[in-house]
Amino acid sequence: MKKTRKKLQGKSAVILFFIVFAVLYTIIYIVPKVTDIFVQTYTAEYGTLEMSIDSKCIIIRDEQVYKASVGGSVDRKIEAGELIRKDSLVATVGGREQYTDRRGIVSYYYDGYENKINSEKLSEIKENFFNEFSEGQNQEKEAVSDTAEAGDVIFKIVDNKRWFLMCWLDEEDGQKFEEGRAVKASFDDNDPVDMKVYSNTKQGSKYQLILSCNNSYKDFDRYRIKECKLITSSYSGIILETDSIVEKDKVKGVYVVNKLGNSVFTPVSILLSTGDKTVVEKNYYYDSEGKYVETVESYDEILKKGK
Repeated sequence: MKKTRKKLQGKSAVILFFIVFAVLYTIIYIVPKVTDIFVQTYTAEYGTLEMSIDSKCIIIRDEQVYKASVGGSVDRKIEAGELIRKDSLVATVGGREQYTDRRGIVSYYYDGYENKINSEKLSEIKENFFNEFSEGQNQEKEAVSDTAEAGDVIFKIVDNKRWFLMCWLDEEDGQKFEEGRAVKASFDDNDPVDMKVYSNTKQGSKYQLILSCNNSYKDFDRYRIKECKLITSSYSGIILETDSIVEKDKVKGVYVVNKLGNSVFTPVSILLSTGDKTVVEKNYYYDSEGKYVETVESYDEILKKGK
């Protein structure tokens, strides 16, 4: 009987050990994971948020095409994209030197629209130019680089002091641009170019937007029509999920999880919101009364849906 009783006690001890182990394991490992399902967070990060419009645009430049006066072998003296002075030697054809009578960017591409699309004819350009250009035969061509005949295009000089970008926008987008306003334009995902609204005119159901620029960008001399991203607003700060922003006592903010695991309401100053993302001031800001307010920082843990 004593041996049987000891065996039962031993088994009970083992069972009790596993029960205690299971309870502790659940508390330590399972409960936090289950809790996380209901309390979701994300890490705040520094970044830039943009408001932009995609549009097909016409590039309008003042430019001069230079043709060979005689036939012969071509020897280019200047690299494409280089800015040169008036009266510079650009190439020789058949041993005859070809100079430029104006300053500007050297280009070895042309399309036949150099005299049709320029700053003097801005008011004459209509939206149907897109169709005309697409259906026409005057697409981008490269100037002769080996042997030329008299009359062949040898090079082109582009005035980079001021050029234009023209597009047509629907009413909602067109109303976002005021004359004289600064705008950025991006081509082929390259760094944006600083531009200014030259004019914004209602034409039928659309707005004809013309932007001006005095900075060149790579290959700006080469293309006539480009897909462009017009950046109307751009702000840098802490990027938040819009749904995590709540209002408490008429103050907008988010709940930040501190080192103790507590959720603390933290005011924010919104710079720009684009649907599901919002950019706010980083570290601190001054409210409408001029008071210093501490706000969210990089790597703060933010509650997804407020509290």
